[in-house]
Amino acid sequence: MLESGVADDSGVGVKDGLIVGLYGPQENPLAKATIDASGLLVFPGIVDAHVHSFSIPNVEGFLCSTPAAAAGGVTTFIEMPYDAGSPTTSPEAFRKKIERIRHEAMVDVALLATLKKEGPLSVIFPLVELGACGFKLSLFETDAERFPRIADGILWDILPAIAACRVPVGFHAENDDIIFHLIRKYRLEGKNYPKAHCQTRPVISETTAILKLLELAHWTGVRLHLYHVSHPRSVHLLRRFREEGVDVTAETCPHYLLFNEEDMDRLKALVKINPPLREQDAVEEMWDMLKDGLIDMVASDHAPWPIERKQDPDIFANASGAPGVESLFPLMFNEGVVQKGFSPAKLARILCEQPARRFKLYPRKGHIALGADADFAILDPSICWTIMGSDMRSSAQWTPYEGFTVQGKVVQTILRGRVIYDGKKITAKPGDGQFIAALEG
Repeated sequence: MLESGVADDSGVGVKDGLIVGLYGPQENPLAKATIDASGLLVFPGIVDAHVHSFSIPNVEGFLCSTPAAAAGGVTTFIEMPYDAGSPTTSPEAFRKKIERIRHEAMVDVALLATLKKEGPLSVIFPLVELGACGFKLSLFETDAERFPRIADGILWDILPAIAACRVPVGFHAENDDIIFHLIRKYRLEGKNYPKAHCQTRPVISETTAILKLLELAHWTGVRLHLYHVSHPRSVHLLRRFREEGVDVTAETCPHYLLFNEEDMDRLKALVKINPPLREQDAVEEMWDMLKDGLIDMVASDHAPWPIERKQDPDIFANASGAPGVESLFPLMFNEGVVQKGFSPAKLARILCEQPARRFKLYPRKGHIALGADADFAILDPSICWTIMGSDMRSSAQWTPYEGFTVQGKVVQTILRGRVIYDGKKITAKPGDGQFIAALEG
């Protein structure tokens, strides 16, 4: 079966890394080699719109994140710009990261840029000219240099400039005044148990930040993207502004669909993620919103911290984030298609087409169509298997989904016509991946 607009029992012709033919069941074009996908599902290569490879120097990098992606059916991911020691805030830093892709990546990689606290305006256009697929900014200050909060006045200056470049700007949307106030209060009271992470980041700390961004997008015309939306209230706000003509999209992540705040007591810092896990009622409504198309995409927010950064009994002393690029596709197939009745085509739109469209990688990426890159994720829907951190290719070697049994396994990943994962081992080499510049328009 071929998804994304191609019928069952059809064929796809590939030449020089591109899709050059779409064939009916009775057509048998000459080919030097064929892959028989009978009984399998052939998806477009998955596009993971949210991956952190360089949050810790000399640990993960493209040499670990890209083979993990390949094993999970991800043929293209969008790399976050918050690199430890050298965030992607200048043309020079952007060029250096392109060179890393060319020498180290085993899947294709698109790049976001970010800005320093003060901007400046002068770097925005040169970064877009180099191929940045958008900008990633934050309303929450994780680190003053690497991951700063951008003040409202600076946003008022820079958002029109980004809008003029016709690329999206995505935000980590949390209100740090509320969060830091509550963390100080909880620390003084000795409340540092796992669920305190959720309690110090209440829903209002997300929704007030999102509401401000929506208003800024309304008045500046910028293409707004909201990363890792965790609660239905945020989506309700987005829908209201979208109906008024604001160009806004939303991403959620598997952890907001598969865990709830009660899991903090069991998994502790393994599921310490920003924004935090929410109550079960919110989880169920998020699934409904994803099914109804109100949430545009699901991405991993891959953040592969070493396990020692997740073992402090004080929940506030642990790093936030979890690895996930390798498990994104199989988890969403099992939970979305097998458990909740999503069609495979709908899942392909959520994991492939819509992220590619939003970040200007479409029509090269995100679908099976003439002229597109010949990227495929081939999945056997009959295989049941168990997720184990020790089997993951990320440097982290742990996963919050340890022990999850899922139905549907990636048995082949194909990048621009070449098999880069054969179901057991990575067949790609460093440098087989390419930098994917944003397309015009």
